[in-house]
Amino acid sequence: MKYLRLRLGQDSAIIHPMHEFVANHEAYGSYRLLQWNPAVGETNTMIFHVEGPPGPYAEALDGVETVLEYEILPADGEAFYVYVRERLDAGARQLTDAFTHGSLVVMPPIEYRSDHTIGLTVVGTAASLQRAFEETPAGVDAEIRRIGQYDAGRMDAASTLSERQSEAVTVALNRGYYETPREATVAGVAEHLGCAPGTAAEHLRKAEAALVHRVVGKE
Repeated sequence: MKYLRLRLGQDSAIIHPMHEFVANHEAYGSYRLLQWNPAVGETNTMIFHVEGPPGPYAEALDGVETVLEYEILPADGEAFYVYVRERLDAGARQLTDAFTHGSLVVMPPIEYRSDHTIGLTVVGTAASLQRAFEETPAGVDAEIRRIGQYDAGRMDAASTLSERQSEAVTVALNRGYYETPREATVAGVAEHLGCAPGTAAEHLRKAEAALVHRVVGKE
Protein backbone atom coordinates (compact mmCIF):
# COMPACT_ATOMS: atom_id res chain seq x y z
CA MET A 1 0.00 0.00 0.00
CA LYS A 2 1.44 3.32 -1.10
CA TYR A 3 0.57 6.99 -0.96
CA LEU A 4 0.84 9.53 -3.73
CA ARG A 5 1.12 13.26 -3.11
CA LEU A 6 -0.04 15.26 -6.11
CA ARG A 7 -0.10 18.88 -7.15
CA LEU A 8 -2.95 19.50 -9.57
CA GLY A 9 -2.80 22.52 -11.84
CA GLN A 10 -6.12 23.65 -13.32
CA ASP A 11 -7.08 25.69 -16.37
CA SER A 12 -9.84 28.31 -16.33
CA ALA A 13 -12.50 25.83 -17.47
CA ILE A 14 -11.91 23.50 -14.50
CA ILE A 15 -11.07 25.70 -11.51
CA HIS A 16 -13.90 26.27 -9.03
CA PRO A 17 -15.16 29.87 -8.76
CA MET A 18 -14.38 29.99 -5.02
CA HIS A 19 -10.83 28.77 -5.59
CA GLU A 20 -10.46 31.48 -8.22
CA PHE A 21 -11.90 34.06 -5.81
CA VAL A 22 -9.56 33.16 -2.95
CA ALA A 23 -6.52 32.93 -5.23
CA ASN A 24 -7.16 36.44 -6.59
CA HIS A 25 -8.08 38.07 -3.26
CA GLU A 26 -5.11 39.38 -1.27
CA ALA A 27 -6.91 38.94 2.07
CA TYR A 28 -6.85 35.13 1.77
CA GLY A 29 -4.18 32.46 1.64
CA SER A 30 -4.59 28.80 0.81
CA TYR A 31 -7.65 27.07 2.25
CA ARG A 32 -8.42 23.45 3.09
CA LEU A 33 -11.15 20.95 2.50
CA LEU A 34 -11.26 19.11 5.84
CA GLN A 35 -14.11 16.63 5.40
CA TRP A 36 -16.70 15.66 2.83
CA ASN A 37 -19.62 13.26 2.51
CA PRO A 38 -18.22 9.94 1.27
CA ALA A 39 -21.39 9.30 -0.75
CA VAL A 40 -20.53 11.78 -3.48
CA GLY A 41 -23.25 11.80 -6.12
CA GLU A 42 -25.00 14.67 -7.89
CA THR A 43 -24.15 16.81 -4.87
CA ASN A 44 -21.33 16.96 -2.36
CA THR A 45 -21.38 18.22 1.25
CA MET A 46 -18.09 19.61 2.55
CA ILE A 47 -16.40 21.40 5.43
CA PHE A 48 -13.63 23.91 4.66
CA HIS A 49 -11.24 25.89 6.82
CA VAL A 50 -10.40 29.33 5.44
CA GLU A 51 -8.01 31.97 6.77
CA GLY A 52 -9.27 35.48 6.07
CA PRO A 53 -12.39 37.64 6.50
CA PRO A 54 -15.70 35.76 6.26
CA GLY A 55 -17.75 38.65 4.81
CA PRO A 56 -16.31 38.82 1.26
CA TYR A 57 -16.17 35.02 1.12
CA ALA A 58 -19.88 34.73 1.94
CA GLU A 59 -20.74 37.35 -0.70
CA ALA A 60 -18.76 35.38 -3.28
CA LEU A 61 -20.49 32.13 -2.27
CA ASP A 62 -23.88 33.77 -2.82
CA GLY A 63 -22.92 34.27 -6.45
CA VAL A 64 -21.98 30.62 -7.18
CA GLU A 65 -24.89 28.95 -8.96
CA THR A 66 -23.93 25.41 -7.92
CA VAL A 67 -24.01 26.19 -4.17
CA LEU A 68 -27.26 24.90 -2.68
CA GLU A 69 -26.72 25.96 0.94
CA TYR A 70 -23.93 27.00 3.25
CA GLU A 71 -23.16 28.08 6.80
CA ILE A 72 -20.11 29.95 8.09
CA LEU A 73 -18.77 29.44 11.63
CA PRO A 74 -15.94 31.42 13.26
CA ALA A 75 -12.64 29.72 14.12
CA ASP A 76 -9.58 30.84 16.07
CA GLY A 77 -7.93 34.02 14.84
CA GLU A 78 -9.03 35.55 11.56
CA ALA A 79 -10.33 32.27 10.18
CA PHE A 80 -13.61 30.43 9.77
CA TYR A 81 -15.21 27.11 8.86
CA VAL A 82 -17.57 26.71 5.94
CA TYR A 83 -20.23 24.01 5.71
CA VAL A 84 -21.42 23.89 2.11
CA ARG A 85 -23.64 21.64 0.03
CA GLU A 86 -23.05 21.96 -3.67
CA ARG A 87 -24.25 20.51 -6.96
CA LEU A 88 -21.31 19.11 -8.92
CA ASP A 89 -20.91 20.46 -12.44
CA ALA A 90 -19.23 18.49 -15.23
CA GLY A 91 -15.71 19.75 -14.50
CA ALA A 92 -15.93 19.09 -10.77
CA ARG A 93 -17.38 15.64 -11.40
CA GLN A 94 -14.51 14.70 -13.72
CA LEU A 95 -11.94 15.72 -11.13
CA THR A 96 -13.82 14.03 -8.29
CA ASP A 97 -14.36 10.78 -10.18
CA ALA A 98 -10.67 10.49 -11.11
CA PHE A 99 -9.51 10.41 -7.49
CA THR A 100 -12.44 9.02 -5.52
CA HIS A 101 -13.14 5.73 -7.27
CA GLY A 102 -13.50 2.61 -5.17
CA SER A 103 -9.86 1.51 -5.11
CA LEU A 104 -8.46 4.75 -3.64
CA VAL A 105 -8.64 6.52 -0.28
CA VAL A 106 -8.28 10.31 -0.29
CA MET A 107 -6.45 11.61 2.79
CA PRO A 108 -7.81 14.89 4.17
CA PRO A 109 -7.16 17.72 4.08
CA ILE A 110 -7.15 18.76 0.44
CA GLU A 111 -5.36 22.07 0.04
CA TYR A 112 -6.54 24.74 -2.41
CA ARG A 113 -3.60 27.07 -2.94
CA SER A 114 -3.29 30.69 -3.96
CA ASP A 115 -1.31 29.68 -7.07
CA HIS A 116 -4.49 27.99 -8.41
CA THR A 117 -3.20 24.47 -7.68
CA ILE A 118 -4.62 21.72 -5.46
CA GLY A 119 -2.56 19.60 -3.06
CA LEU A 120 -3.95 16.07 -2.80
CA THR A 121 -2.81 12.82 -1.14
CA VAL A 122 -4.30 9.48 -2.14
CA VAL A 123 -3.60 5.98 -0.81
CA GLY A 124 -3.99 2.66 -2.59
CA THR A 125 -2.16 -0.09 -4.41
CA ALA A 126 0.53 0.85 -6.91
CA ALA A 127 -1.76 -0.18 -9.78
CA SER A 128 -4.72 1.88 -8.55
CA LEU A 129 -2.54 4.96 -8.01
CA GLN A 130 -1.09 4.62 -11.50
CA ARG A 131 -4.58 4.31 -12.97
CA ALA A 132 -5.81 7.43 -11.14
CA PHE A 133 -2.81 9.41 -12.37
CA GLU A 134 -3.43 8.28 -15.95
CA GLU A 135 -7.14 9.15 -15.73
CA THR A 136 -6.53 12.78 -14.76
CA PRO A 137 -9.09 14.74 -16.78
CA ALA A 138 -8.34 17.24 -19.53
CA GLY A 139 -7.60 20.71 -18.17
CA VAL A 140 -5.76 19.33 -15.13
CA ASP A 141 -1.99 19.05 -15.01
CA ALA A 142 -1.03 16.40 -12.42
CA GLU A 143 2.46 16.56 -10.95
CA ILE A 144 3.73 13.85 -8.58
CA ARG A 145 5.32 15.57 -5.59
CA ARG A 146 6.00 12.53 -3.41
CA ILE A 147 5.39 8.80 -3.37
CA GLY A 148 6.09 6.27 -0.64
CA GLN A 149 4.87 3.55 1.69
CA TYR A 150 1.80 4.41 3.74
CA ASP A 151 2.58 5.28 7.38
CA ALA A 152 -0.52 6.29 9.33
CA GLY A 153 1.24 8.01 12.24
CA ARG A 154 3.52 10.10 10.10
CA MET A 155 0.81 11.03 7.61
CA ASP A 156 -1.65 11.92 10.37
CA ALA A 157 0.81 14.44 11.79
CA ALA A 158 1.74 15.75 8.35
CA SER A 159 -1.91 16.31 7.48
CA THR A 160 -2.03 19.21 9.95
CA LEU A 161 0.51 21.16 7.86
CA SER A 162 0.14 23.00 4.60
CA GLU A 163 2.58 22.00 1.88
CA ARG A 164 4.60 25.19 2.41
CA GLN A 165 4.76 24.59 6.18
CA SER A 166 5.85 21.00 5.60
CA GLU A 167 8.51 22.20 3.18
CA ALA A 168 9.79 24.78 5.69
CA VAL A 169 10.03 22.21 8.52
CA THR A 170 11.76 19.71 6.24
CA VAL A 171 14.33 22.30 5.13
CA ALA A 172 14.89 23.40 8.72
CA LEU A 173 15.36 19.80 9.88
CA ASN A 174 17.76 18.93 7.05
CA ARG A 175 19.86 22.05 7.59
CA GLY A 176 20.21 21.48 11.33
CA TYR A 177 17.87 24.18 12.58
CA TYR A 178 16.55 21.82 15.26
CA GLU A 179 19.94 20.55 16.38
CA THR A 180 21.50 21.58 19.73
CA PRO A 181 23.26 23.88 19.21
CA ARG A 182 21.52 25.05 16.06
CA GLU A 183 23.42 24.60 12.82
CA ALA A 184 21.17 26.86 10.76
CA THR A 185 19.25 30.11 11.13
CA VAL A 186 15.82 31.24 10.02
CA ALA A 187 17.59 33.35 7.40
CA GLY A 188 19.25 30.21 6.04
CA VAL A 189 15.93 28.39 5.88
CA ALA A 190 14.37 31.42 4.16
CA GLU A 191 17.14 31.52 1.58
CA HIS A 192 16.53 27.88 0.68
CA LEU A 193 12.76 28.45 0.50
CA GLY A 194 13.16 31.60 -1.58
CA CYS A 195 11.21 33.83 0.79
CA ALA A 196 11.78 36.55 3.39
CA PRO A 197 13.08 35.52 6.85
CA GLY A 198 9.86 36.77 8.44
CA THR A 199 7.81 34.56 6.13
CA ALA A 200 9.99 31.53 6.88
CA ALA A 201 9.67 32.20 10.61
CA GLU A 202 5.88 32.36 10.27
CA HIS A 203 5.78 29.05 8.37
CA LEU A 204 7.89 27.40 11.09
CA ARG A 205 5.87 28.90 13.92
CA LYS A 206 2.54 27.72 12.50
CA ALA A 207 3.93 24.28 11.69
CA GLU A 208 5.41 23.84 15.16
CA ALA A 209 2.16 24.98 16.82
CA ALA A 210 0.09 22.58 14.70
CA LEU A 211 2.36 19.63 15.51
CA VAL A 212 2.44 20.40 19.24
CA HIS A 213 -1.35 20.70 19.35
CA ARG A 214 -1.60 17.35 17.56
CA VAL A 215 0.72 15.66 20.03
CA VAL A 216 -0.93 16.95 23.21
CA GLY A 217 -4.44 16.47 21.82
CA LYS A 218 -5.57 20.06 22.12
CA GLU A 219 -8.75 20.74 20.14
